[in-house]
Amino acid sequence: MNSLEIFGWHGGCRGALDGPWRVAYGAGMNNAALAMEAVIEHAELQSRISLSSDDLAPRRARAFTRTKLAEWGLDALADRVLLIVSELVTNARRHGRTKPEGLLEEITLTISFHSGVVGIELDDNSGQLPVPRKGPVGALDGRGLRLVAAEADSWISHLKPDGTGKRVLAFLRWPSTPPAV
Repeated sequence: MNSLEIFGWHGGCRGALDGPWRVAYGAGMNNAALAMEAVIEHAELQSRISLSSDDLAPRRARAFTRTKLAEWGLDALADRVLLIVSELVTNARRHGRTKPEGLLEEITLTISFHSGVVGIELDDNSGQLPVPRKGPVGALDGRGLRLVAAEADSWISHLKPDGTGKRVLAFLRWPSTPPAV
């Protein structure tokens, strides 16, 4: 059994990945979360960028991601990955800051590929885990995590063990298959 089979990515089913995971790091981390982390930790392909947490961060993150996906021949997932990256970076920009506006603060984006899975990791300095908002479909904001959940095969978040913030990770299978209706 490979690490991805642990959380249900064998035989085309999502199993334990259905729905968003908010996982506390440490004793509460389950096998599914550990397997997902393996996509990042043991990646065949990986690239990372640190971005200033400012209004240009989402644009720079999308450009970086688009370039890496093209270099790796993963263009078929570009629309989904770019949407997820944009939403996660925007959330980190808005909600992940711990310093007053105007002081330099960085977020780190990592894009990985391992065993047929694209992993997206975003680190910021906030100790608050993201919580999807409930509200009207036509709302102008507050839909970012719903979009992430809709596009990703799975996503998780957890606090970093050193207490310096959190990690939000999203995963997409390659090749992507349309969801069952």
